[in-house]
Amino acid sequence: MKVAVVGAGIGGLTAALRLQQDGHEVTVLDAGARPGGVIGTSTASGFRREHAANGFLTGADDGAAALCAELGVDVVEAAPAAKSRWIYLRGKLHALPSGPGSFARSGLLSWRGKLGVLGEPFRRGRDVAVAGDESLWDFAVRRLGTEAAHALVAPMATGVFAADARTLSLAAGFPKLAALDARGGLVRGMVAEARARKRRGEPRVKSVLAAPAGGMSALVDAVAARLGERVRRGVTVREVRPEGFGGGGGGGGGGASSGGNGRGHGVIVVGDDPSRGERYDAVVLAVPGAAAATLVAGAMPALARGLDEVHYAPVALAFLGFRKRDVRADLGGFGFLVAAGEAPRVLGCVFESTVWPDRAPADHVLVRMIYGGARDPGAAELDDPALFAQAGADLAQVLGVRAEPVHTSSVRWAHGIAQYPVGHADRVAAWERVAHPARLVLAGSAYHGVAVNDCIADARRVARVVGSFMPFTLSEGRA
Repeated sequence: MKVAVVGAGIGGLTAALRLQQDGHEVTVLDAGARPGGVIGTSTASGFRREHAANGFLTGADDGAAALCAELGVDVVEAAPAAKSRWIYLRGKLHALPSGPGSFARSGLLSWRGKLGVLGEPFRRGRDVAVAGDESLWDFAVRRLGTEAAHALVAPMATGVFAADARTLSLAAGFPKLAALDARGGLVRGMVAEARARKRRGEPRVKSVLAAPAGGMSALVDAVAARLGERVRRGVTVREVRPEGFGGGGGGGGGGASSGGNGRGHGVIVVGDDPSRGERYDAVVLAVPGAAAATLVAGAMPALARGLDEVHYAPVALAFLGFRKRDVRADLGGFGFLVAAGEAPRVLGCVFESTVWPDRAPADHVLVRMIYGGARDPGAAELDDPALFAQAGADLAQVLGVRAEPVHTSSVRWAHGIAQYPVGHADRVAAWERVAHPARLVLAGSAYHGVAVNDCIADARRVARVVGSFMPFTLSEGRA
């Protein structure tokens, strides 16, 4: 079939690759000058900066590591020191426990808090399919206690989603935790999974933090190169108009006006010339929710209203480079997260040159500090002088670093990370019930996972959905 993918982020590019491998005629349309969406790697003053994700876990099924291997992209593992991580709580850093011994010695939790965690195996599990979705915070309080929820779990929500754990969906944001809970709880669920793997003869998969050699852009560039001329950059899509959905249709009843499985209907993609549009058998909308809403508003206003509700937390990244001799603090780990309610405004800090030694010039160090998110969106609006001043103050408070940086730069995303509130999965399913009969497929970080691994793995689902459509026999014509 003839398929258009609107959006050249990693989700859209990988979806196009899978569709092309399935034998479809694919065209990727993107307004940007370069592919990748928010993912990008750049160098400033000899410091290598990642504009969004700086790596991925290798153990994910059909994720970034597998895609790198498929495309011949060299991958490097993070330095061993990256295993050490900290939480800033009650005015100081606490090492994240890595085992029973360090947990017993940790100052993160009081003895009451530790007993709450140790009692987890004795609490009953909860099946989301039966009981309904809940927030990550409610899950953590129920299974581990309030103290552990604040000190351990809520910072995790900040680190992954820049989100507030009290509103973040467990089922959509952390489906593996929800699955363990359904199997009796975290400990019981992990034991049950280990036994099931053993019965099936499956080895335990080792998962480590890794990244493409040269940065995340190397993976994006490799996918784009494999697609070649199928990727059309600098193309602005103004409208996506499923045939049979004009006049404000498609709002309810699952899009009944499309004629069931969509036989005999195409999708018109309109670019800069409103009088002309290219007809496709299907269209993959791999753009942010608000952008997708704008594209379908004319033909499917109800779907557009739903997609427009997808909220994104703003993020500002402050990069600070120092001469190594000027930094007396121990940067021998991945970095730290700041618990809610603490004085520093920074959400978290990654010791980039510790994790990836080639990201700073010789005898220098680079840190990446994350501001904004759902917890403090105003911090993402600070101008550069104010942002760097705040970053310096936060580094001084948390690590005692008072040296003047030799490099400062920023990367900003006003619409940074998609937020998954409680009930997100049900809302996405409802949108898809309307979109699919119209030959539209929703893809990208707004729907089925924000991580690079999630977006890449989701491409298989996209290809299956497109493959379920019937070809439109007049797809070579123009509207």
